[in-house]
Amino acid sequence: MPAADRLVAAGRARAPLWASLLLSALGYLLLALWFPLGPNIGRVPAGDIRTFAPTLPAGLLYALIVLALFWLLLIAVRRVAAGELARLAGERRQLAALLLIAGVLALPLLFAYPINATDVFRYVIRGRVASAYGESPYIAPPSRFVGDPFMPLAGEWAGETSPYGPLWEATAAGLTAVSGADLLAGVLLFKLLALGCCLLTGRLLWALLDDNPQRALYVALWVWNPALLLTFALNGHNDPLMLLWLVAGYLVARRGRPAAGFLVMCLGALTKPIAALVLPVFFLAFWRRQPPEGRARFAVAAAGGAAALVWLTFLLWAGPGRFWQTPLELAQRLAREATSAPGFSPAVWLYFGLGQRVPIEALGGALRILFLAFALWVLWRAWRGRSAWRGAADLFFGYVAQALSFRIWYAVWPLPWLLLDAGGAAPARGAPYRLRAGFWFLVTTQLSVVLYGHVRVFLLNGDQVITHLVTVPLVFGLPWLLARWPGLLPAADWRANDAD
Repeated sequence: MPAADRLVAAGRARAPLWASLLLSALGYLLLALWFPLGPNIGRVPAGDIRTFAPTLPAGLLYALIVLALFWLLLIAVRRVAAGELARLAGERRQLAALLLIAGVLALPLLFAYPINATDVFRYVIRGRVASAYGESPYIAPPSRFVGDPFMPLAGEWAGETSPYGPLWEATAAGLTAVSGADLLAGVLLFKLLALGCCLLTGRLLWALLDDNPQRALYVALWVWNPALLLTFALNGHNDPLMLLWLVAGYLVARRGRPAAGFLVMCLGALTKPIAALVLPVFFLAFWRRQPPEGRARFAVAAAGGAAALVWLTFLLWAGPGRFWQTPLELAQRLAREATSAPGFSPAVWLYFGLGQRVPIEALGGALRILFLAFALWVLWRAWRGRSAWRGAADLFFGYVAQALSFRIWYAVWPLPWLLLDAGGAAPARGAPYRLRAGFWFLVTTQLSVVLYGHVRVFLLNGDQVITHLVTVPLVFGLPWLLARWPGLLPAADWRANDAD
């Protein structure tokens, strides 16, 4: 039986679409009631999952809810693939239905405490550095403003300047100028921004997959995805704005304006610098598509425009005589963070696995050299014509693999490119397998907070070595094994050659 027919048959055997979505909405509502934002908005220090789920049974219950939400998503996408969304909403209104349902699912999470990433509080604090005090967040750390009522929420980062791009800091300043001294309003504005960017990215993915008769399925894997809703609507993280610029730029380039599209993608790096990692892959892809006589013109326009954007955006924040110093200091700060403070990661797993005989600094340096070699190989493959979508996903995965300290929102970065690679007009060999691996990586990383928190504390006596040796393979290795079975995510198999 063809993959598409198997998928339709599987969908018919499941519960109706509305039932899985209703249960999902109830799950998100339960999380909002369990972790209420309003009563805890001023909690110092900021809380995390163990603050609200302090016992092992509570942590396991949270893990079960997360697993249930992913299971309900799989049921829902099967129903979408079987055509139920088109029958309910109409063929032409599927996108509106996808986005409206995503908004309903996310609504209670806007009023939930950001249990797995409290960066949103620092977004507010650094935004106030500019909007309330007229200072640059690249020059003045929050600790300079000891009288600010929100400064205690900066925690261990109180003495640090911004690690984000100037476009993000301009956005943060604008939002905090609106919210003023109302912390709850500020957090809600950042959450709404993250959710809005997530939904807009879903709209752009719909446009990029315009030749795919099952594009509703792929967009559902984005806008209804529990990992994204928890990272963006619950935690209010700023990654969706970065990803929105990248996906929007690609769409502009595909519509015949490659230089303009590349410059839009550069806005992603000026929002969050990690986006610069994938810009060379897209530059090469756009350059290759130009006729020989137009390649030099594209290169000059793209490179010159990118330099102008950097100059204009940093000009807003640089003090007198500090224009070149400000981006250099930002780069130095990011390099320092990337090479220090090891935490839960494959790198630390290797460190413990080698019996702590190799210094973590040396191990980290070796992994960075390997990653540099890998990145050069990816660029060479892009030069040879391999899909930029594949290259972007590979680079983000490579960065995650070598990072000394992993954060759960890192797992979101490859997803739009995996969706496009698997759902495009000519899916590459193994693209469905990679999409499944990326999907299950989102699942395991969302569970990592319980593994590294509750399991480590209550079952492994707080032992860091045993915790890493046991749980890192589960988080980083298990997705590649689960992806071997197409039935676990049949939505990714409807059309492409699934060999890997």
